[in-house]
Amino acid sequence: MYEVNELSIIRINENPHLEIRALSSGESFAVIDDFLAAPDELRKYAIEREQNFSMPPKSYPGVVMDIDDEPMRDIYRYIRSTLGRQFSFLRGGAEFMSMLSMTTLQADQLSNLQRLCHTDPPAKSGRRNFAFVLYLFDNEQLGGTGFYRWKEKQAIIEATALESKDPVAALAFLKERFPTYQTPPCYMTESTEIAERLDFVTAKFNRLVFYSGDIPHSAQIASPGLLPTDIRVGRLTLNCFASVRPE
Repeated sequence: MYEVNELSIIRINENPHLEIRALSSGESFAVIDDFLAAPDELRKYAIEREQNFSMPPKSYPGVVMDIDDEPMRDIYRYIRSTLGRQFSFLRGGAEFMSMLSMTTLQADQLSNLQRLCHTDPPAKSGRRNFAFVLYLFDNEQLGGTGFYRWKEKQAIIEATALESKDPVAALAFLKERFPTYQTPPCYMTESTEIAERLDFVTAKFNRLVFYSGDIPHSAQIASPGLLPTDIRVGRLTLNCFASVRPE
């Protein structure tokens, strides 16, 4: 984690525009425009520390840099209070993890499972997982976020177990069952035989999307060839994962 004094408190607007959208699966998510009071300051912070970003060992298709809790406290307060009321979780006992991220992988660099939507790791007993993504880039063509419903959940569970042991076997398994895997790799942006796309959010600078980690989701990147590795113009986002206690 980076020292608190390297990044001042990330302030939110007094009255950001909050919209709740319902999915046909019965779940909902939030879209909040004009979220930060000074989003350019956070983007500048990331640009000045580009050398601190690194590729994580897990599934993110790009580079990340952790953010300490202290600069995030205004955002965390908003999640606990305003979003807690909207999504029926308690203010107390919330646990957070945040990072700045930039998606960089081209389609032919994606792992087997990065070609799919995904859910976040299961919540601990008696808790729920939520997440948000805040877009810190201007070019909307770099992609927003899509939400899905599994059609072949059990097969994906099996493929995930295979992937951790033998990616070659996992790819063979997926190719045998799904025509999608017999075509060139790409980010998932539409309904397939594996999952149905229920809704998507277009990217917009300083727009935050808050959702349950149990909803299958994916970066809505239709043109990965546009993804730069230069953080000044890249698909830079602030990401947060929250573990909360339901009401």
